[in-house]
Amino acid sequence: MAITSAGAGSGLDLESVISASVAAKKAQLQQPIITKQNSTKITLSGIGQLKSSLSAFTDILDKLSAPGAFNKRAINITQSKDDPVLKVESKSGSSNGQYNITVNKLAETGRQEGIFDSSTTPLVTQDGQLTFKAGEKTFKVDVKAGDTLQDIRKSINSNGDNFGLSANIVNTADGKAKLVIDSGVSGDGKDLTITGNTAELGIFEAGGGVMNQTRAASSAEISVDGNVLKSDTNTFDDSIQDLKVTVLRVSDKDSTGAIKSNKVDITTDKTSIQELVQQFVDGYNTLQESMGTLGKRGSFVGGVKQDDGGALAGDSTTRAIESFMSNLLVSPSQNSGTYSTIFEVGIKMDNKGKLSLDKTKFGEAVDKNFDQVVALFGGDKGLAATLNTGLKEYTKSGGMLAQREDVLNSDLRSLTQKTATASAQLAKYEASLRAQYGSLDALLVKMNNSASALTSLQINNKN
Repeated sequence: MAITSAGAGSGLDLESVISASVAAKKAQLQQPIITKQNSTKITLSGIGQLKSSLSAFTDILDKLSAPGAFNKRAINITQSKDDPVLKVESKSGSSNGQYNITVNKLAETGRQEGIFDSSTTPLVTQDGQLTFKAGEKTFKVDVKAGDTLQDIRKSINSNGDNFGLSANIVNTADGKAKLVIDSGVSGDGKDLTITGNTAELGIFEAGGGVMNQTRAASSAEISVDGNVLKSDTNTFDDSIQDLKVTVLRVSDKDSTGAIKSNKVDITTDKTSIQELVQQFVDGYNTLQESMGTLGKRGSFVGGVKQDDGGALAGDSTTRAIESFMSNLLVSPSQNSGTYSTIFEVGIKMDNKGKLSLDKTKFGEAVDKNFDQVVALFGGDKGLAATLNTGLKEYTKSGGMLAQREDVLNSDLRSLTQKTATASAQLAKYEASLRAQYGSLDALLVKMNNSASALTSLQINNKN
């Protein structure tokens, strides 16, 4: 047997005795702490998973409870899909309707052009300034003595106050340079004007030099059921209430040359509304499944508990949330005067608490009482908003789950301190043992020495 430091004098393996004693003490002091730390970490992880699952569902509820969330409209336009005349988008608050829209003309931006002998030879001999104006928009460009047409084009396009005007040079077949300036601004009466503050820069003024207006700025024009509407741009925003119409080209003509109208039908978009409700059903089921997994209690096999429970097994939080949600689903609606609960419009719940959507029954409810179906889910007092408000009490900053996390993190810090204290106690205990066994070892050495001396004396007396 190898003899280590403790017991070196007596020949006894006291080191093994000390190690065994320290190990037993360590288990006594630290194991409860380690067990508690592991349990706390598991619970903390479970709370984090629960917050994540709740947030995923409240994101869906945010969408459902937003103003106009259920005001979905399907828009059908009689026109070529490959070469459309216009695009129509519904906005929050739009209603069903039918319109005959004719696009009479598109909006155009103002344009000026001019032919110069060269783009690389100096145009001016003194400093000056050009002013560009279209409608209410204006900006100025400094021109330096010796600037070429290319220099001036670059100064125009790079000017920080430029409102969207563009200047380009096209080299002609006869070696000259055509300057094309497009204002980027459309609308009747918003023609592009260019003025220079020196005689030399007068060549840029339309009709007084090289430049001439080649296109006047104009507005787009449409007819809606015979009423003529105009817009400075190709977009008519709220010209028809709660609709945004973007014109893409002029309407086609019939065989007589008359412009044909495009029929626009706006109806309730049942498919989009159904998809919203399906998201609610799926989100609810996903959250319930997550909470079921987290709150699952460990099973017993042969009277022995198995380590297969959820991170929040036995925790009251998941049960409280499940109870809140299920109670709210069966509570009479404060918004709808026709339907008491969502189970009257095609939503079902099985014996495990899982929801499903009967699309046929739901579609019938939407056709019959669209506003009342919307009232069940939407609005400040609808199911989505009420659920959302209650669940966010758990997930918000400083909410119930955040407070639980604070307590658990505080417990972990306390347990870390207890671990340090236990380690210090263990070190003192080991030092005490070594001192005790050191004294015993020294005493045994003395006794062995005394016994050896007596034995030697007896041997000598016999001789």
